[in-house]
Amino acid sequence: MLTSFQFSAPAWLLLFFPIALLMYGLWRNRVLAEEQAGDGIIAAHLAKTFSRQNSHKTATAPITLTLLCGSLIVIALAGPSWLKASGDSIKAPLVIALDLSPSMQERQQGIEHLTRAKLAITTLLQQGSARPISLVAFSGSSHQVLPASDQLALLTLYLGYLSPGMMPVGGDDIDTLVSIISAMPEIEEFGFDLLIFSDGFTGGRELSGLADRLNAQVVIAALTTEAEEGARKLGYGVIGSESLIENPDRLLAKVASLEQRALGESSRRVNFGYWLLYPAGLILLLFFRKGFSLYWASAIVLCVSLLPAPVQASWLDWFFSENQQGQYYYNQGDYQTAATIFTDPHWKAQAYYQAKEYSKAAKIYRQQNDLQSLFNLAMTYTRGRNYSKAQSLYQLLIEIDADFPGAETNLRIVTQLIRDIKQLGESQQEEHPPESINPDDMTDPELGADKPQMGKITVEIQQLSVEELLNSETKKQQWLTDISKDPQQFLAAKFQAEYNRSQLQSPSSSGQSPEVTTNGK
Repeated sequence: MLTSFQFSAPAWLLLFFPIALLMYGLWRNRVLAEEQAGDGIIAAHLAKTFSRQNSHKTATAPITLTLLCGSLIVIALAGPSWLKASGDSIKAPLVIALDLSPSMQERQQGIEHLTRAKLAITTLLQQGSARPISLVAFSGSSHQVLPASDQLALLTLYLGYLSPGMMPVGGDDIDTLVSIISAMPEIEEFGFDLLIFSDGFTGGRELSGLADRLNAQVVIAALTTEAEEGARKLGYGVIGSESLIENPDRLLAKVASLEQRALGESSRRVNFGYWLLYPAGLILLLFFRKGFSLYWASAIVLCVSLLPAPVQASWLDWFFSENQQGQYYYNQGDYQTAATIFTDPHWKAQAYYQAKEYSKAAKIYRQQNDLQSLFNLAMTYTRGRNYSKAQSLYQLLIEIDADFPGAETNLRIVTQLIRDIKQLGESQQEEHPPESINPDDMTDPELGADKPQMGKITVEIQQLSVEELLNSETKKQQWLTDISKDPQQFLAAKFQAEYNRSQLQSPSSSGQSPEVTTNGK
């Protein structure tokens, strides 16, 4: 039990230093008062006898009890806590990443690497799991096939459709997994574990940084010796190619150990500090006895001063301006908070953009009159899938400054997106078009950008969780209608659309971002 003990807020323990100094001062004053009692009035040898406080025990008892009471309250505030097993299921997902580079079609002992990986994953899914599992495909880019869920049969079904030909760009960079994993809403709160099936990969430093930050385990199921060597250099867990062929139970055992680790970390920490307030309250009652009158008021004031009070100001207010505080939260990735704190319009709009509040970002950019804001407004419309407005703004920007960085590249990408969306668009109309359109919405009413046409199928750009699909009959039927035409083509078009959007340049990449100074307010 002691191994799981810790203080949830150990900073409160620092209060022991001022409390100890205060109690020492009170004790020292009391001793001096005793020694100097009757000086100049009565004889020194009679002073102790006639002193009202001639008992050392009586003199020090209030101080001792004050120190004990204050100590109990400080320890309670520090939050002594133990881990307690949670009855909930494991929230941290297991991400299975499958390499779909062309080399996965090479054969070893007569079986393709991709086939061997699919067989291993299928066996793993058939064993069942107490945690949600997400399937991700990667090559030169990474794409989530299905969000984390316990629908293992659905994962197995979609696993069979994956092939290198559906990836928008070749390669084998595992660092592309960082953006996909970081976008999963559950990983920041609960963490994750990653199982990668690959015959050889590049990169890995950024992935290691993400794994270290979230205390995640990365395991490489190596299909070749090259992949084994690369995984060991990065310090990842490795399941060798021979083990996958000759001893598949090792993979199952490794995944089971990851599950047990996640189960242990899912235990919730319970604070038992409040129990210490009961003996502290009983000690306070003693301060109303005769002889304690000089100390009970001080003790109560001390106890009340230690109680946390709601405050409006942050510690940052003492040292940093609002823009500097906004920069702090922006660097921490808390874009919503940063956007509300920033007073600089460029940084506020950039924070809203990063927080995917495109309407709010566009409203700010429209109030600016510089070329960088015009480019950023076009980017905001692009990210918000209002491609027609974005195309017009890029064209206007090029007319004003033909060499503006990023404008021509983004115009070319947006034009291609519009061309893809319009393909077969005239013959495929939505069954239930919206009754009205808000002009500030970030969707393109001319193109129906919420559901762009890619090839011969409709791709649902909006990311839907499994729970949303199961709870909404309309969304489920639409989703099934879309994918039933050709699941492989559906995934290929989805991956291509995601890749096209990822190639759009960031608003701040084409020009200088506003600076936030650090000297003074």
